[in-house]
Amino acid sequence: MNTLLFFGIFAALAIFYTIIGLAASTQVNSTSDYFLAGRDLGLFPVTMTLIATQIGGGMLIGTSENAYLYGIYGLLYTIGMTVGFALLAAGFARRLQVINVSTTAEIFEKKYNSLFLKQIASFLSIITMSGLLVGQVVASRTIIDSLNLGMATEWIFLAFWLFIIIYTMAGGLKAVIITDVFQVLLIICIFVGVFLYSLLYGPPFAWSSIGEIQKEFFGTVPLSLNTLVATISMPALFSLIEQDLAQRFFAARSPRIAAMSALLSCVAIIFFALIPIYFGMQAKLLGIEIPIGTSPLIPIVEFLTNEFVVVLCLCAIIAAITSTADSMLCAVSSNVAQDFELKWIGMPDALYRSKVITLALGIIALIASYFVPQNVITILIDSYAISVSCLLVPLLVAYCSDRVSKSGAIASVLCGGIAFMLIPFWNTELPKVLLPVVISAIAYYFTAFTAGDSDLKKSATI
Repeated sequence: MNTLLFFGIFAALAIFYTIIGLAASTQVNSTSDYFLAGRDLGLFPVTMTLIATQIGGGMLIGTSENAYLYGIYGLLYTIGMTVGFALLAAGFARRLQVINVSTTAEIFEKKYNSLFLKQIASFLSIITMSGLLVGQVVASRTIIDSLNLGMATEWIFLAFWLFIIIYTMAGGLKAVIITDVFQVLLIICIFVGVFLYSLLYGPPFAWSSIGEIQKEFFGTVPLSLNTLVATISMPALFSLIEQDLAQRFFAARSPRIAAMSALLSCVAIIFFALIPIYFGMQAKLLGIEIPIGTSPLIPIVEFLTNEFVVVLCLCAIIAAITSTADSMLCAVSSNVAQDFELKWIGMPDALYRSKVITLALGIIALIASYFVPQNVITILIDSYAISVSCLLVPLLVAYCSDRVSKSGAIASVLCGGIAFMLIPFWNTELPKVLLPVVISAIAYYFTAFTAGDSDLKKSATI
């Protein structure tokens, strides 16, 4: 690989992102500007930034790795995401925009009249989003390690993340959205181009015989039932309560823009996912040996194309990881800064405090990446499950009804959390991942029923 060319493009992108962050910071005068871009985003920027949140390490690195191991079943994670986006387009995105809050946790205070529930929900959201952020850090390490640059590898990895942290800290959501538009266009142009070139000039790949290929090389059902259900359901359900997605809908100019952007993103993501699926399966069919825990994406592109294209793909992958990572960092910072009273830390100015929080959280995520499992999809799915188990049911009730139960919500969060902690000790191949959600729903409605109409009426007045 042409290392000098890669470093040149990498450095240019890093400088470009930093300039955007600094330029965007001049237009940020309040926390609303910083976290919600003034609530004035149109269809194009909302759609592009939604796509950017999903075309990251999980999509490119994790999906190609799973396609190499499991064949067409590597598409399950993306199917889960698109199901979630379809539900958002069907009405949930519109409801999120109409509620007029800044974080999903704030819904608990507005609808259930409970500061305690709001802070518990925010804490769980922070844990989940931090896990997703760490997953992107791990994905970037996988790519940078594949360059085999020796001692320089670690310094490149650290420099890359410091640039992401700095421009996100400086410009907030405005900087994130501007870079997202650029990054999505870069990713799509490069990978669609390489995909089409590989189809036309590379070894044949029989899409019409995909079933036979799956059976011969990967097995009929290579995943356990529990893993299969978790990989589809967790991204789908989490998308309904995910802070970084909700943040985009909160920032949209109107409910119609929120709904349309979710629909357009859904279509774009499912079609784009065919690219890492193709490269992962093709690597297996061509007999390219891929070490366990690494992605086949770069080795197969290197096999099918040339050195220059490999450099472009590396830069596109880094752009994909960046586009998700800055969204996660901004979302986590939003939860911490807006859901908790932090004036005691000695920074009374809310905007300045928000920037310091973003910087600190970025550094913490970077450090945490050294101490977690290095499989990207595993990190993402485990992170989703925490919030889905506890928060999905009471949030869906709040989206869909004005008659809500505060005591039911408390019971739902508590029972869902207990079930989530106990489920790993249940040794079964049944789809146990959804059991905490079921228990959470039963706890909500049982408690709401026993509390009676007085609880419902009191909450409905909020």
